[in-house]
Amino acid sequence: MPTSAKAGIDRNGAAARTDTRGRSVVYELLEQYCAEHGLHLTAGDSRGHAGCIEDGRGKRWFFKGTRFDINPLGSAEIANDKAYSLHFLEQAGVRVPESLLVFAQDVRTGRQLPADILQFVEDHGFPLFLKPNIGQEGQDVFRIHGFAELSDMLHRLSGTHPQLLLQPEMSGRDLRVIILDGDVLCAVERRAAQVTGDGRQSIATLIGAHTRIAPSDGRIDAALAHQGLTRDSVPGAGDRVALLPVTNLSTGGTADIVTGQLAPGVLDAARKAAAVLGLRYAGVDMILTGSAPHTAEAVILEVNAAPGLSNLYRQGPGEAACVGAIYGTLFSRLFAK
Repeated sequence: MPTSAKAGIDRNGAAARTDTRGRSVVYELLEQYCAEHGLHLTAGDSRGHAGCIEDGRGKRWFFKGTRFDINPLGSAEIANDKAYSLHFLEQAGVRVPESLLVFAQDVRTGRQLPADILQFVEDHGFPLFLKPNIGQEGQDVFRIHGFAELSDMLHRLSGTHPQLLLQPEMSGRDLRVIILDGDVLCAVERRAAQVTGDGRQSIATLIGAHTRIAPSDGRIDAALAHQGLTRDSVPGAGDRVALLPVTNLSTGGTADIVTGQLAPGVLDAARKAAAVLGLRYAGVDMILTGSAPHTAEAVILEVNAAPGLSNLYRQGPGEAACVGAIYGTLFSRLFAK
């Protein structure tokens, strides 16, 4: 049965004719796979953000974004909740960062910061990371340096997120390991968005030339201020300036494929994290602490049941080939007869 791209539904509920321009990476790879394996693919919208795959017997699989019919629903829901997932990982003996779950209602209704927040600050000091308990792509994640900033950001984020998570900063290598049925498909080391000075251009100009950094992101100004810089500053030739507190590729970060360079214990930690949460397919985010490669410990930050790989795919030919291989393996397991 041939692949198909039928009319989908637009945001207003009307029929939308499929336009091949701007399709998602997942859909493009799915379309190729289905054509090669005799599967019928129907797009749910013009850009392939959702769809249905059907085999010759009439069996159907659905997907939306990077979410496929591969993980149990309960496991995926737990993974989506950082506090719950960290709780179950810690119970299973997986090393995770100390965290404090903050309820937005407690922040909104109190004149002072709740006592447990004050105690957490006393125990860990600054800087701290404040993030939504349920969120993705590094959105609304802030590096906090003092009480005034903490109070301001708690009140700001409590207006849009019902639960927040407070964690101490951890230094080390930032990794994402892609796991499928206990197999390591890929591991990447991620670095936060940054610009490199040339001794002539301002930071604002350098940011404007970066295609994946949003100049309007207010976290940039905070990051620069803590380095004694502003957007008008002109960094010296070769000077690197960090711009954001997160390493997500969606915010302009970069990644290096390091699959064959990690100690077995690091990969075992990723496998265990996915298994503990009952996930066949997962992206395990971790900090690798310590300076010696073979003695460093993995601290699991979160586990993603639907890891996004589109930005890695777009980084270069080698990365595109790696992502293509990951999805090829995923599809072969998902649509196995």
